[in-house]
Amino acid sequence: MIRPAVHALASLVLAAAGTVHGDGGHDPFDAVESLDAIREVEREVTGLVDRVRPTVVMLRLSGQEGSSTGSGVVISPDGLVATCGHVGDRAGRRVTATTADGRVFRGRTLGQANMGALDCGLIKLDTDGESLASAPLGTSRDLAPGDWLLVLGYTQGPPGETRASLARVGRVLRASDREILFDAPIDAGDSGGPGFNLRGEVVMISSRCGRQPWENAATPVDRLRERMAEFADGLDEDQMRLGLDDGDEDVRTRFTRGGDRSGRMAVQRALPLDEVVGRAEASMLRILDGTSTGCYATVVDADGHAVTKRSQLPKPDADGWLRAEDRTGASRRARVVGTDGPLDLALLEVEGAPLPAIPWELGAKVVPGQVILTPRFGPTGPALGFAAIERRESERDWRSGPYLGVRTEPVARADAREAGVETAVRVLEVVPDAPASQSGIKVGDLLVTLDGQPLSGREGLRRRIFDRAVGDRVRLDVLRDGTRLEVEATLATRASDGGASMQRGNTVTPISAVSTGFGDVIAHDAIVWPEQCGGPIVDLDGRALGLNIARYDRTATHALDPVRVEASVRRMREAAARASEPTQPAAATDVAEPAP
Repeated sequence: MIRPAVHALASLVLAAAGTVHGDGGHDPFDAVESLDAIREVEREVTGLVDRVRPTVVMLRLSGQEGSSTGSGVVISPDGLVATCGHVGDRAGRRVTATTADGRVFRGRTLGQANMGALDCGLIKLDTDGESLASAPLGTSRDLAPGDWLLVLGYTQGPPGETRASLARVGRVLRASDREILFDAPIDAGDSGGPGFNLRGEVVMISSRCGRQPWENAATPVDRLRERMAEFADGLDEDQMRLGLDDGDEDVRTRFTRGGDRSGRMAVQRALPLDEVVGRAEASMLRILDGTSTGCYATVVDADGHAVTKRSQLPKPDADGWLRAEDRTGASRRARVVGTDGPLDLALLEVEGAPLPAIPWELGAKVVPGQVILTPRFGPTGPALGFAAIERRESERDWRSGPYLGVRTEPVARADAREAGVETAVRVLEVVPDAPASQSGIKVGDLLVTLDGQPLSGREGLRRRIFDRAVGDRVRLDVLRDGTRLEVEATLATRASDGGASMQRGNTVTPISAVSTGFGDVIAHDAIVWPEQCGGPIVDLDGRALGLNIARYDRTATHALDPVRVEASVRRMREAAARASEPTQPAAATDVAEPAP
């Protein structure tokens, strides 16, 4: 199967050599100094995503080394795939490639190289005569700081559902014939994915990332082209070393600050984005944690209600009040009047003259490559980002949700009845310093109900807890040595530091303590830190498209659709109204019976 790849290769290399344009590689979009210019970049990128995304494949590899995953790009219709060397590892490994529309092809790795900054390789898929969508190879020779890039890959490994790759948009920070540094954020799973210029040509292969989201590196596509014949012959790193000069085993380029001069940060500062986000900013509050920002809140009605990220709220004062500031710096007080555990939202009642309610753009369609702006108070201005995918499913990560800190087993029905209850779970372990331990729960206790709801089965307690939110106070009915007890515990996160920094992907980066479990979300690549969540996202026309709900990983911030935010606000307002009504005898039906 390797020989046919060689025949296809000759024409592929010649065709690639012909893709150099007469303009010397000049990127017509590198000078972005007006809103019209960034609109043109947006138009080019959104169209480009549709064209090239079908060429990107998700890779699963297996062999004696174990299994691994990554991304790749199809570069010939008969199934030749470019990837990075640390994904392929060596020739002869079994590969399964999944396309954006869910088709699966099997194949083998060809030659691979992973030597310093040289990190590239080839894979040949068995397409059984089917012609695959393929991307043309461009040249990396003329790349320069400020050139725009579209980077595609399957971030965070294989998804639970069939989906296309995620799009990230950025600019070249440094370029040499050895390595390219760029600021479109990548992470685990993106390795081997392509970087395209705005003409739709592959100009680099994603390789590694640094500590900060804007620190990312790739192998120039010209280095891949130079070795394609050897790769097709199955030559690997060890065999290739024999013909290399010492200078070819180059040291990786050091990450240095450069985004402020040639990357997205420079664009962010140069454009008059404050004009675009002004209407949304007028509906925002900064919730203070001491003198720092705890989170943002967004005013949602004329009655002085604002919605925010619940788990990010600082501790209120003794009377339950939070301190807030509007965009003018004027101080206000706010208090929590409602919560939505599954969406990690809180409804605030804000004192003072009402601020204008956010004018949500209901039903707006967000497309990959679309510019997404996050308003922020202060001199840094709005954060510039791009939508990564049409919609993404935010499934619950057990590490990110509310946590009690016990391990349990179901109690047999006969044993439960002998103890005088219908169902229960037995505590096998109590995690030190976790909420359960702090509330006095002990090994051997039988947990009968949580907030009046019976507990049974292996997943019973876990399901009940995950209907709540971090910070919720829950009431447990406990049976200990024949005595019924009522215990209260405040749910927390698993991380001892409150979840401010977590390992998700290749680097430790600040992510939200509650970062998953929101269902359908808008994913974008603007760098929005956990304390900057709770505010709106807007497009280049200033339309409010959603509410930032979580910093997910080094590449992505997730936002809620405004339709879901409005529905949550209605539920919280209705619950708050019911809670403020005088208690009636008939209203006690949902309250658990007191323990005998």
